[in-house]
Amino acid sequence: MAKFKLNWGWSMLLVYITFMSIFLFYFWRSFKELETNELVTDDYYEKELVYGNVLAKKKNADSMRLQVQIIQDTDGLRIQFPDYIKDIKGKIILYKPDNSKLDREIPIKINDKFFQKIPKKELIPGRWDIKLDWIINDVPYFVEQKLNVK
Repeated sequence: MAKFKLNWGWSMLLVYITFMSIFLFYFWRSFKELETNELVTDDYYEKELVYGNVLAKKKNADSMRLQVQIIQDTDGLRIQFPDYIKDIKGKIILYKPDNSKLDREIPIKINDKFFQKIPKKELIPGRWDIKLDWIINDVPYFVEQKLNVK
């Protein structure tokens, strides 16, 4: 019976097979990631048509004396509004780019210390786009911030 010898030919074949296996694994994995990534909203074109309004709202928010702050702390998110705001109507939009099932809207209800709290248990770790859309005295405002919740 002949004894197997590992020469340079067999070594090159093993290196080639290993390289192709690793390459095919990452190729398969990249397509698997594409199935779960939901970076585009369903009504993308409709949102693009009204983006001019959003820019005007952002300009209004930038011109405020004190800016709205979105702060991440150990308890969750705290959205701090300026203390001169009295009557506010609007919504907080929580958008998770990789999972649209977690997207939701929360009405703005600030407390007597002019902030609203979003508990950490409502936010799973990962990237979130926090959007605030509100109206004060018939003037619309919009603030958007991207956060990485830990």
